[in-house]
Amino acid sequence: MKQLLLLLAFLVSAGNLGAKETGSLEEYMATQSMKWEQLPMQWNEGAFLGNGRIGMMVYVDSTDNSLTFWLSRPDVTDHRMAPHRKTSMGVMGASVLTDFCRMDIGKMKLFPQARIQSGTMELDIYDAELTGVLHTDAGDIAFRAFTPYGRELNVVEVESRVPCSWKQLPGSPRSPRIIVFPNLKEEMNYVDNPAPQCVAREHEGWSVHPLLAGGDYATYWKETCGKRRSVLYLSTMNEVPASSLSLPKAMAEVEAAVRKGADALREETRDWWHAYYETGTVCIPDKKMENFYHLQLYKLATCSHPQGPVMDTFGTFYKTSQWPGIWWNLNVQLTYMSTHATNRLEQGVNYQNLLDTLFVDIIRSRGAAKVGDSAWALHTYYSYMRYAGLSWQEIQEKFMPKAEAIYAMYLPHLQEKDNVINLLDTESPEYEGFKTYDNSNYNLAALRWLLQTMTELGDRTGHRPAKYDEWKHILEKLHPAPVDENGYMIGSDKPLAKSHRHYSHLLSFYPLRLQDTTRPEVSAVLEKSIDHWLGIDHGNALAGYSYTGAASLYAYQGNGDKAYAQLHHFLNKPIGLAILLPNTMYVESGGKNPVIETPLSAATAVTEFLLQGWGETLRVFPAVPQDWKDCSFRTLRAEGGFVVSASRKGGKTEWVRIHSDAGRPCRIYLPGWKKVCQLQEGKVKVTAEGNGYYRLEIPRGTDVVLAENVRTATDNTYCLPDTGEWNFYGVKEGKGLSRQMDWPLAEE
Repeated sequence: MKQLLLLLAFLVSAGNLGAKETGSLEEYMATQSMKWEQLPMQWNEGAFLGNGRIGMMVYVDSTDNSLTFWLSRPDVTDHRMAPHRKTSMGVMGASVLTDFCRMDIGKMKLFPQARIQSGTMELDIYDAELTGVLHTDAGDIAFRAFTPYGRELNVVEVESRVPCSWKQLPGSPRSPRIIVFPNLKEEMNYVDNPAPQCVAREHEGWSVHPLLAGGDYATYWKETCGKRRSVLYLSTMNEVPASSLSLPKAMAEVEAAVRKGADALREETRDWWHAYYETGTVCIPDKKMENFYHLQLYKLATCSHPQGPVMDTFGTFYKTSQWPGIWWNLNVQLTYMSTHATNRLEQGVNYQNLLDTLFVDIIRSRGAAKVGDSAWALHTYYSYMRYAGLSWQEIQEKFMPKAEAIYAMYLPHLQEKDNVINLLDTESPEYEGFKTYDNSNYNLAALRWLLQTMTELGDRTGHRPAKYDEWKHILEKLHPAPVDENGYMIGSDKPLAKSHRHYSHLLSFYPLRLQDTTRPEVSAVLEKSIDHWLGIDHGNALAGYSYTGAASLYAYQGNGDKAYAQLHHFLNKPIGLAILLPNTMYVESGGKNPVIETPLSAATAVTEFLLQGWGETLRVFPAVPQDWKDCSFRTLRAEGGFVVSASRKGGKTEWVRIHSDAGRPCRIYLPGWKKVCQLQEGKVKVTAEGNGYYRLEIPRGTDVVLAENVRTATDNTYCLPDTGEWNFYGVKEGKGLSRQMDWPLAEE
């Protein structure tokens, strides 16, 4: 009945996402939620709740008959080489594996006095709320869980006649890397943190984890009980480097929540999430891909908060893994690129803040051979400012100190010979391990982008630093990209000769976009390069992000069919040792190591099918496959501070709406249109440049709506999925994972 009402509502409204009726959006988002037809039995199947500062993964543990909430707080890291700071990140010689690695908080477990036999769950991403029913041999247990967005707190409500009790299991205070590989403890001279201090009372308890370098993190929980309904409030605080403050702060957070009450907390949380989904939505023919995309929007806000830490490989959700921190050779860059075009800039504020405070320390601590990683990280930082529409002066002030620090690290690697400047001894990430190469395409691209951006900023602002001519000289003489008969090589004397998951050698194409793929010869070498990379050894070393990266590379070329094929493969077919899980998390190493950037980069690729803004030009539907005749998107974002909505029908763009946050010059490519009409009052100046290009003068804070026909209707911006084409994710009946995917040495 609910589905019938939903269908009728959408037939009446014609899928009007542009309308302000919250009900229409609410009903649509119901088709995007995650449903478990059978209970998740491990982290890799679980439901996740969070707000970027705190969260939890929810599943049933059959070994002890519990409903398990694996708690997480992403800023709980060690700081053993920086006793007076919260983290050792950026400290020379500090290792992410042991010195500023993520730490386990532990689990809260609900134990019923009955055997759990089966059950179902649903994660409503519009309300950011998990509901479920456990069927036991003594009756049903209903539960509801959510993480209030504006608080450092989790809430679980339980209703049942079956007696239940809560128990806290504190996490191990040891580095996850050492837990996974205990043989490294002696080799790395690793000393364990002290054991946690725990107190358990009836309906209340806490744990305090002291750290070797000083300070502690603490979790406090309290259960309020009614006749058949109980509510658990729990908070984890991390006041490192201060000691003895985390527990009182967690207690205060819980007590404030108890006074507020679960119902009021739920309402304020829903308000935030409902507003969050007002932007950045898409409607595409592949409804599974559409569902996946919207789940990544949910994931972004559960894992990144403007006042929270930068997302590491886990996002918010801790799992014992050999990669317990931030990785810089692709991971964090792809993670935060997803905040740009999806119009989720608020979720990227923490990345900007990190680079503003610690970037120079970080790049120096990582070494000169890895300088290309730092340049790519800076490109993500720079792109954020371009998407936000900052002025060139603002960008220059924030960008130049970081760029000059990277440039200084490149200088010792430059050698001019025979009127060519060579770049010596730098990495091409993960090809043959950590070997270095002369004129690696990865670092040539990174350096060329750095120099071009520094000189462009000087030209645009009129402020040219003393080294401006030096930068121009290097650009003019820098070794060209090494290319052979198969396309782009790894380096001057190193062809791409074996299957390789990383597309580091193609960095100049994506995401740096140094090459103009509207030129046939450039497009041809790009396609040759991608085809060769994917085809070597039948792609036996490719990983998930190889497919999402290939989708973005083909999309940059404008090849929608090949771009879609790669992303479709990622969502539906085997991807080597990597696995895309039923909860949309992505894991490598046989399912044991979560890596969050890959599914988020898939969401980025979807936006690149629909909208691109490079070369100072907006491109609408630039890389949709040929059979995507009808599709649309609402308020995606493009460089220059432009927020764009558009609809495509019958294989042709119907209309485009452009909002300018910054009042910057705007150029748009609309091939196939014979004329351009404006569909609203307050018209802007439109100048035809020929060959489908138009220049617009849109004042700051205003919109323009363009169509080929002045009578075009602009209200149909998304549509209801066909019957059954919804709620693709979550564990479906009989489709649970066949084995437990955890490191066997993981400590509890």
